[in-house]
Amino acid sequence: MPSNGERPPGPPLQRTPLSTAFGSHIRQIRLELGYSQEELAARAQLDRTFVGRVERGEFRISLENAAALARACDVSLWKILQRAEETEALPIKDPSQSH
Repeated sequence: MPSNGERPPGPPLQRTPLSTAFGSHIRQIRLELGYSQEELAARAQLDRTFVGRVERGEFRISLENAAALARACDVSLWKILQRAEETEALPIKDPSQSH
């Protein structure tokens, strides 16, 4: 990884319901906090263009980068995934409901 915080190019662009919902929630949280993309990127030690692409759902983001963005927003990654579930983008099954 380059020392300037930039990430190597990610997988080909492929929007999914989950990547779109995740990015939308990150953007919503960022705006609620009053952060610019640049500020969020700096807090997460990511590139600003990467954050923009995540917010648009253009990346299948790694867990590490997703967690970095969540920490930068002072929100748990689990909370963001729960929000995605509420929008029906990510059907999370309750383990206690398994057969």
